[in-house]
Amino acid sequence: MPKLDCPDCGRGIAMHELETRTVAQTTGFETSYCCPFCRSDFEEVQQLM
Repeated sequence: MPKLDCPDCGRGIAMHELETRTVAQTTGFETSYCCPFCRSDFEEVQQLM
């Protein structure tokens, strides 16, 4: 299973460990992701892989 590195704490996070937050907006949906270890928020997952 691929892991990505948190941009803040650098720990490896498995995709199933990521916490997601999706917010409805007038132009569609916006999803952000949260590191389960340091609680840092980030927008893009693909560039961290």
